[in-house]
Amino acid sequence: MKLWRAVIAGSLAAALAVILATAFLAAEGRIHLPWPMMAPQIGTRLGWLGAHRLAAAGPYIEATAGLLLQFLLGALILYLMPERMRRLTDAVTGGRAIGRYLAIGLVLTLGLGAVALLSAFYLHTALLPFVLAGILILAALAGAEALALGLGRELLRRAAWSGGSPLVALLVGTTLLYALTRLPYAAPVVMAVLALTGAGAALSTRFGGRRTWTLDPLREVSER
Repeated sequence: MKLWRAVIAGSLAAALAVILATAFLAAEGRIHLPWPMMAPQIGTRLGWLGAHRLAAAGPYIEATAGLLLQFLLGALILYLMPERMRRLTDAVTGGRAIGRYLAIGLVLTLGLGAVALLSAFYLHTALLPFVLAGILILAALAGAEALALGLGRELLRRAAWSGGSPLVALLVGTTLLYALTRLPYAAPVVMAVLALTGAGAALSTRFGGRRTWTLDPLREVSER
């Protein structure tokens, strides 16, 4: 119990150190994260008052805002569909389950990409790629939040802290996974794995629904 509590404390400290270190290196121009900096968004091009000071602190603001955004999105999803998120989190718990859902997410992404590509040849399906992309993004977001919740819940359970709020578990898991998405070279791979695994888990479980995908309702019933 004490060992796992020390592991959680050390992991969170290391994650926060990674977030701050990458923000510092980005501010110094030594690394380039796989997304644009936030200077244009805070008004440096429009001449807003104090915008250049904000731009100087941009990497730190961006790092903090990214962590808060991920946590708040997860909290919103938890409140919107708590039962579905519990079932989805249970589904993604375990190493074998993650590997299976990663493969499913990759196959689904390739399949949806093929459908979107073929729909470009037909006028009446011109909007279909945007619809499919929206569904895939929502599935990836919900699944990734379930992964964060599952990671935090499992760590807190091993440390005998499982009786607390699920928001604490979500915060722990989000912090650890977010730190991985800040690593300069590993970030694109980590983000792709999280998105594909989350999308595969969400879509294959119908966003944590009680029923699985099946064609049994369409089977013909033999007459006696």
